[in-house]
Amino acid sequence: MKIHLSALCATFLMAATAAMGDTLERWSGTSDITFSGTSTLHNWQGTVKAKPFTSSVARDASGQPSRVQATVVVEATQMDTAEPKRDENMKKAMKVGDFPLITGLIDAPFALVSASGSTPAKLPIKLKLLDTEQDVTGVVSNWKLEGKNASFDLDFDVSMKASGIKVPAVLLFIRVGDTVKVHATVTLTQS
Repeated sequence: MKIHLSALCATFLMAATAAMGDTLERWSGTSDITFSGTSTLHNWQGTVKAKPFTSSVARDASGQPSRVQATVVVEATQMDTAEPKRDENMKKAMKVGDFPLITGLIDAPFALVSASGSTPAKLPIKLKLLDTEQDVTGVVSNWKLEGKNASFDLDFDVSMKASGIKVPAVLLFIRVGDTVKVHATVTLTQS
């Protein structure tokens, strides 16, 4: 008899979730993302939307999320700073022809410090950018859960150096700062 590994893993996950008293649910997700950075000349910012994604959410007996799993994908070619020359340089530095996707893998416990969601929670993310993986920690705020709809904000920093992004100086003195601040507004709807 042949047993598929994915079916075995799914069965194990559901059994483990049931044993813990949590309920496993599928949620559809969307995310609008802004990113910003600095340079010696001026600050800059841009926007991009994540591709629609599916998330598995385990909820405890009180209805609060206890674990979340999701893979969120962003098309680097869609990143827009509203400045064509800067976009061209950014996409060249990010090698979007070779590495068109940015991927965030989330598989972590999810516990808000307060049931109201007024206190931020930490969410570990494995970020893959330019085929380089790095661990970042997102801070969850503005958590809202109303029936089958949830929303929250997620903020984290990305190091261009750690990601393998090299931005050349412009005119020998204009340099881009290493840290890019990422803010995502996430909306989830129970499937």
